[in-house]
Amino acid sequence: MASNDNINKTMTHVLMMFAKAYCSAWYFIRCKLRNKRDFDYFVKDLRSQYKNNEIAKVALSKTKFFSKVVLINDDIEKSVAVKIGDIEIMYSFDKKARQSNVIPFDDSPEWEVASALIRMTKAIHLNATVFKFSKYRKGAEDGVKTEHRKSSS
Repeated sequence: MASNDNINKTMTHVLMMFAKAYCSAWYFIRCKLRNKRDFDYFVKDLRSQYKNNEIAKVALSKTKFFSKVVLINDDIEKSVAVKIGDIEIMYSFDKKARQSNVIPFDDSPEWEVASALIRMTKAIHLNATVFKFSKYRKGAEDGVKTEHRKSSS
């Protein structure tokens, strides 16, 4: 019986490794490469929620090896739990992050006023004028030679 427990434990760890590798690759491709922030996942060992292995064996032996349950599927998010052996993978997609609230051509009065103000502001402001203070030194027009001080003193 002890060898069966070791096989089950080894199989669970191998499945967890594959699940974490798969989910992290999925996260990397979806969120990092495509620059989306709408996916999250958790991988956990179901046996860790029980006090000892005997209770875990009895509780988990009554469940299917593979099952998939949609936990939430509404306008805001979609969350799914997948059970494979003794591990559970929970992942969710944020549906609000996918929707773009940018309207390329807005013809509302507020937008027209705002765009007119921006155009007027750009037209009113002129480029800054740079003064050369070396032309306006005291003593340059007097013919008196003055010592130049450092700007920090």
